[in-house]
Amino acid sequence: MTLLDTGWTEEQAQGLVDSLKLGGGEPAWRPEHLQRLHDWCSVHNKEWATVEAQLDFIAYELLNSFQAVGLFLKRAKTVEQAREAVQPFVRRLASQ
Repeated sequence: MTLLDTGWTEEQAQGLVDSLKLGGGEPAWRPEHLQRLHDWCSVHNKEWATVEAQLDFIAYELLNSFQAVGLFLKRAKTVEQAREAVQPFVRRLASQ
């Protein structure tokens, strides 16, 4: 799955990627979200430390567990609007 496979535009996907600041390895997320990432990747036979697997997990989360944020993201027309749309989700993930 790629972010564009979810029906998001390039601008929406770029805003999401920009906001997440993923670079591979362990993301700076709260422990409960890291555990969800590990569990999801295990079930889907993905390597949790890769950006691709992390983005697939994020897409899954926005389409299933955080649908409201996913809907706000779908309404974004620009990269900046997409960044703003996903901020509640990014703040929820981020470790303190």
